[in-house]
Amino acid sequence: MNSNKIRFSLLFSLLFVFSAGFGQHKDQAILLRGVQQLPLPDSTEVLSVFYTINEEPEVIAFAKLEDNLDAMISMIASSTLGKGKLILFGSPVYFQDKLLRDKSVVQLVRNTIDWAGKGKIGVFGNIDRAFSDLLKEKKGEVYQVKDFQIKKNTHTLFLMDDVRDSLKRVQLESFVREGGTLIFASPYPKIFKNRDKSKSFESDLIKINDVFTKAGLFNAYTLLVPTTANNRLYTDNIPAYLQLKTIFPLLFKEGKPAFSELEEQYGVRPTIGLMTAYSPLGAAVLEKAKVIFGVKDSLGIPTMEKPIDISTPRKKWAYNIARQLNEKKLGIGEHTVWKSPSSDLFPGKVPDHAERVNEKVVITVRVGTQGLLDPPPVFYRSHSTGLYIPAGEKVKVRIADSYLGLQLKAQIGVHKDDLMETDQLTRDGVDLTRVFELDKKTTEIFSPYGGLLMINIGDSVKLKNIDIEVEGAVKAPYFKLGETTEADWQNSIRNYPAPWAELATDKIVLTVPSYRIRQLEHPAKLMEFWNEVMDADADLAIISRERVHQERMIVDRQVAYGYMFTIPDRIVVPDDLSCEWMLNESILRSKGSWGHFHELGHRHQFWVTDFNGLGEVSVNLYSMYVYDQVLKKGIYNHEAISSKEVVKEKVKKYLSSFPTYEKWAEDPFIALCMYIQLIDKFGWGPIKEVNRTFRAVPQEGYSKSNQEKIDLWFVGISKATKTNLSRFFEIWKLPVSDKAKQEVAGYASWFPEGLEGG
Repeated sequence: MNSNKIRFSLLFSLLFVFSAGFGQHKDQAILLRGVQQLPLPDSTEVLSVFYTINEEPEVIAFAKLEDNLDAMISMIASSTLGKGKLILFGSPVYFQDKLLRDKSVVQLVRNTIDWAGKGKIGVFGNIDRAFSDLLKEKKGEVYQVKDFQIKKNTHTLFLMDDVRDSLKRVQLESFVREGGTLIFASPYPKIFKNRDKSKSFESDLIKINDVFTKAGLFNAYTLLVPTTANNRLYTDNIPAYLQLKTIFPLLFKEGKPAFSELEEQYGVRPTIGLMTAYSPLGAAVLEKAKVIFGVKDSLGIPTMEKPIDISTPRKKWAYNIARQLNEKKLGIGEHTVWKSPSSDLFPGKVPDHAERVNEKVVITVRVGTQGLLDPPPVFYRSHSTGLYIPAGEKVKVRIADSYLGLQLKAQIGVHKDDLMETDQLTRDGVDLTRVFELDKKTTEIFSPYGGLLMINIGDSVKLKNIDIEVEGAVKAPYFKLGETTEADWQNSIRNYPAPWAELATDKIVLTVPSYRIRQLEHPAKLMEFWNEVMDADADLAIISRERVHQERMIVDRQVAYGYMFTIPDRIVVPDDLSCEWMLNESILRSKGSWGHFHELGHRHQFWVTDFNGLGEVSVNLYSMYVYDQVLKKGIYNHEAISSKEVVKEKVKKYLSSFPTYEKWAEDPFIALCMYIQLIDKFGWGPIKEVNRTFRAVPQEGYSKSNQEKIDLWFVGISKATKTNLSRFFEIWKLPVSDKAKQEVAGYASWFPEGLEGG
């Protein structure tokens, strides 16, 4: 199963807008007086968005996320804080000459200045002349704020930048609470344009949200790119999913759900999630949420024997809110060292007597891409250390001065997946990893859960090796083919006390519970087998057997998506009988493991050129190839395709039931039968020849239609087999264009005997 994870700060798609039907808000009525239609800037600009996290704020204007979607996001919002108020704009462009040529924008800005009230106006930084002229219309003093020196009797502050200094944020908050007005234009557009692509986007997140969240607003690093078609703001019928105060009354109503799944996923859930994260204990909005979601005062610990039920949306919210409130009660913050009560159960307990060691670790840098679907740059790839960080303990990581510019990161743990898509939890259902920037010579790291220590290295790093020193960690079982001797493994390494272990080659890493390898006698034979599998996949995918980086297969007590799943940076598999097989070279050679071979196949698929329906089809060519070429068991090794006769009967039955391309695309093993017929007749050579063509296709910017992709496969396999496969494709109901058929018209036709089913 393949699953794509969302990474970049909530960039999303919604199906439609649910109009709230509530009357115009008090601030909106004032701010939009005399305003006709507000534009978005041109496509050279981007704008950031806002979320409401309590029931006080008002959305003033919103916009479509994309041209062809009625998916709305908040662009301008207001709120109160103490005796004062604030208004937030998604971009400074509304205060610049570019948009101040528009009459409605000018009117909005005038209204905003009037709404702010009388008194001196302090401006942080430089502003455009057009905006300066509008400010001067007030006939009050307008001055530039320097060194955060706010003059007496200042009533309004205009700010277009972040405030990184915590003391200055306190000063700004006090200004508003005492009756001042803050007009804020988000710096995210400027931050995005000038970002350091070698750094994580997290380093760009603005600190001033500390102030905004107290007023019930959050400025997200979610960016809208205007287009010719998507060129305006909307102000009427604010969608209910944009405001917490209109979300709450509609949740869990009887009858048809008020929000679609996508509206919940990308509107409701982020809003409630931010509310829970940023509202202080005892806040009225949190107490209301506890009643709505049925949040219990105590937080249970999920186990295999007593899982926690999260089978309904209400139960999922109750679990998440209870977990975050529990951390708030314990006074747990980002920098708090603490131990989760569940950590002894998963990832596991480090024995009390286990020695804490000081180790120098030499890491071979393995970064870059090799033509497969890898995460976009800059990606920080995990590198093993053979060390484990106990839950709730501080450990020091030291690096040389020469590494300080590399943006290295220390990651504790490997179990990253949110389990909220499941119906029950057998472990904590959140990301159990913690990541620390190694931006100084010595960095203290810690985790409430504990986990294997990884060093994450950016894929732009050119060094061959990196040395680090670690103080206070525990040794973990780690075997590297060609480096670790089996004598050392048997005599000591496999008994190292950490609850998680790794078995590695230059091509693959298996991350497994240590109890699974305590009795493993010959890891070399096992990992040589997995190297053979990786080499077979490389051969079929037409990439070098010499891997640029390792593939990672991680065992988890609870798999987030399906039975197993694959994403660009890892494969996740369960801790069950299949894990036992995965670690038994004898069983693997005699029986294989279709599931593990299948997931590795996902890493090697041609996602760019595969046409619709091939996601769970072409992947199985890799499983078949491994069984055939490595295990020497031929191509019939899954219960759905257990023999040539079974395939024949399967095809005959299918073709007798009014086949269509749509049906073909919905049944992976029926679709695979078409490939099996070709392989049975022509062998693997033509498949590899077509794959060689696919490998030459640029992995970025390839925008062929589905029909063009089908034609590419049809022409490629016809030429590779030197046969005209038009009739073969027609019977299977794969649509081929006349142009493609003409390309292979000179070949003799081939058609498997007895294919027609009726």
